[in-house]
Amino acid sequence: MTLLGNFANAVDDAIMDSGDAHQNQMMQLLSDPGKASKFARVVFDLLKLAE
Repeated sequence: MTLLGNFANAVDDAIMDSGDAHQNQMMQLLSDPGKASKFARVVFDLLKLAE
């Protein structure tokens, strides 16, 4: 199977962009305890929904 065009490069770019987004989110949450607390609550509520 052959990948068309720049598909492989597009996948690499998407991976790099997602890393940048996660780095940004991490810095925001670590530098703002209020945001971190709200984020933790959202994660907790989502986990409870999965029960």
